[in-house]
Amino acid sequence: MKKEDLLLVERCKGGDQIAYGQLVRKYQNSVYNLCRKMVRNPEEARDLAQEAFVKTFAALDRYDPVYAFSSWLFKITSNLCIDHIRKQRMRLLSIDDPLEGEEGVVFRELSDPQRQPDQVSEDSELREAIRAAVDRLPEHYRVILILRHQEQLSYEEIATSLGIPLGTVKARIHRAREGLKGALAAYAP
Repeated sequence: MKKEDLLLVERCKGGDQIAYGQLVRKYQNSVYNLCRKMVRNPEEARDLAQEAFVKTFAALDRYDPVYAFSSWLFKITSNLCIDHIRKQRMRLLSIDDPLEGEEGVVFRELSDPQRQPDQVSEDSELREAIRAAVDRLPEHYRVILILRHQEQLSYEEIATSLGIPLGTVKARIHRAREGLKGALAAYAP
């Protein structure tokens, strides 16, 4: 394998295009797969694989035949991919710059990840309305809702902690929720 590659490399150095094509065909899948694994983008991997062959054949005079040609080719390929990845990371875009697309210029619309003041206010009002509705429930319903939703106890744990049957727990939770639903029906934030 190594001798075959050395002969092809020597022929390439002499300008033999057939030898060039043979080396490309022999390693094109391996080089492409290496690029694809590194950059994880098929189109970029194709471009980088092609560029790797161009760089390799442009630098054939620096190839040391002590090493396998494939190792040298893969080293050039991996370095090229690493440089590409670094350039991609460094490419910064201004959020104010428009994007050129098929349908013309498009301006970026970024949503604010922070909750808007009116949303915070509405949520606060809703929490207060729920708290007030829970406070108005009879104590045996209020306690069971607190254990279920605030303390996140299972129905079985509630039954054990209150010393009541499981069916009673289920019935009280259902009735308490229905009472809350009725109390909050009029609430509109």
